[in-house]
Amino acid sequence: MNNYQRQQQLNTILVPILAILSGLLVAAVLILFTGESPIEAFGELFRAGFGCRAIDRCAFLTTLERATPLILTGLSAVVAFRSGMFSIGQEGQFAFGALVAAWLGFALDLPVVIHALVIMAAAMVVGGIYGWIPGVLKVKLQINEVITTLVMNEIALLILVYMVNFPLRADRGTTAFSPVIDETAKLATFLPGSKWGWGFVIAIAAAVIVYLYLWRSTAGYEQRMAGQSSLFALFGGIRNDQAALRGMFISGAIAGLAGAIEVLGVHYRINQEFSVGLGFDGLSVAILGQVHPLGAVLVAILFAGVRLGAQLGLQINMGIPRELGGSVIAFMILFVAAEQFYRNNIAGVRDRIDRWRGRKTAVELAVEENK
Repeated sequence: MNNYQRQQQLNTILVPILAILSGLLVAAVLILFTGESPIEAFGELFRAGFGCRAIDRCAFLTTLERATPLILTGLSAVVAFRSGMFSIGQEGQFAFGALVAAWLGFALDLPVVIHALVIMAAAMVVGGIYGWIPGVLKVKLQINEVITTLVMNEIALLILVYMVNFPLRADRGTTAFSPVIDETAKLATFLPGSKWGWGFVIAIAAAVIVYLYLWRSTAGYEQRMAGQSSLFALFGGIRNDQAALRGMFISGAIAGLAGAIEVLGVHYRINQEFSVGLGFDGLSVAILGQVHPLGAVLVAILFAGVRLGAQLGLQINMGIPRELGGSVIAFMILFVAAEQFYRNNIAGVRDRIDRWRGRKTAVELAVEENK
């Protein structure tokens, strides 16, 4: 790897870091309008979101639990984007995965561990099929995947509302709920009174598998080439349509798994408002994470911690609206969209430093190495 390539990789890391810092800077200005000190507010936010006073009073463990669905929906978006498909259907696939888990959680009578494994496998199949359908419409009929995934999100949510209110309704109370799943279907937690457990381990394992698949396997290479350079892939004998369909199925399966884990490891049933935008949050995680599995994991934990800290630290302890946490995340995404601005300025600063030290710039070195 030459010096120019190393600098490009460093830029890929620096861009989201600078976006995060820029988002925090804007948040500091907003905090000033509330009359509070930004330094104290950020300290309270990070203590409430990432602190750990004792093992039974550890906010960071709650952050990891809330980051689990974000990691999985972020990975789902990563796989789709790397396949050249701008899928935003994670919300619907998540809802279907949760619906399947809530139903099979009490409808099946299976032993411990096996019950949960069967449910997660079923949720992945259903989510995968629901993700594969927009892929078929795109490949065969050239229907834009953004439109189809948006429409299918609404269809999935409406089906979930219907199922919870009628076939799966547990009682006739004022709020519609499905029955609580059997004990054999629940995912074990690591600490009493905490929902942090095997779901997080599964999410981390999924991130490792996605990385190995996309960057260490032939099929993954085909998907990345089809997504990044379809013409090059075509001349290389790679079937872009097959790569896209495979990517959409895998993407949907991961989102379906996220929905299943939320049911099996956190809520143990669903209601008509079960889906709370976690699918769309996954898109933000993937974008800020530079469409990479490791980036998705780190950003998901950051998002979860910022939201928890805004809720517990800023709102409860300081009286600052918790919506500030969402604003910080929104600004981070906005600044990531200005990626080229950061890259140009990073390159400019680096060139000035190189000239000041009497060294050749990265571009000049790259030209010499390619002669």
